[in-house]
Amino acid sequence: MNKTKIATIPNYWIIAGTPIEKEFVLRRLDSHFKLGFSKTNPDYLIHKAFCLYRKTNWVRNASTKTKSEVRGGGKKPWPQKGRGRARAGSIRSPLWRGGGVTFGPKTIAYNPKLNNREYDRAFRVLLHEKQKRILAISLFDGVTNSKIDLSNSLYPGKTKYAKQIFSEIFEKNNIDANKVLTKQLVTIVVSAQEYKILECTLFLQSIKNLKNVNVVIDNKLSINDVIRSSWILMTAYSSYNLTLKDLSWKKVKR
Repeated sequence: MNKTKIATIPNYWIIAGTPIEKEFVLRRLDSHFKLGFSKTNPDYLIHKAFCLYRKTNWVRNASTKTKSEVRGGGKKPWPQKGRGRARAGSIRSPLWRGGGVTFGPKTIAYNPKLNNREYDRAFRVLLHEKQKRILAISLFDGVTNSKIDLSNSLYPGKTKYAKQIFSEIFEKNNIDANKVLTKQLVTIVVSAQEYKILECTLFLQSIKNLKNVNVVIDNKLSINDVIRSSWILMTAYSSYNLTLKDLSWKKVKR
């Protein structure tokens, strides 16, 4: 007799959120937007915050040495007078071969200024504008269903297994999963506690080969992640952390 192969499912993976969780996430985003409501057009703040993110990653590595930084040249080459030659004070003068460079490039780390309230407002508006692209998810505990039949299911830890999970989530929201996973960027936002749970499971291993899928902790979510993502999968706990009253701590710092 053929015995069915038994495998152990990872303890946790993601599933589509319940209607209560969906309503909770949408309400948090609405209240989050109203906290920073203003009549002015906030698009320029989003652009300013995005430029801040880009410029903090800019580093000019080109560097030259000045006259004082070049080794040697402490002694005067010849006396000031009596030799019939042009006066010289150091062999490391910019006029000499092997000397320093005048007005040469130096290493610069760009650090543009952005007020905390401006970044707070930009982040609030961006999350509100992306509201239709945010889907609620939750972690599923597989301990109760720890045994599956491999003849009818995919082995956990494989990329096909991750695609099956995402297809179920997107199909419940009436979205074409194949188009999303091949052409669009998907960002999964979880809290720090939830990430620790997923870190020990095979779910994170199964999405390594999916180039368009990223897992981000809520306190490390940048404005660039929100702008570039076509779809954002967010847990209820992470939505609560992202919609607190003060977001100044999320400002990009070097």
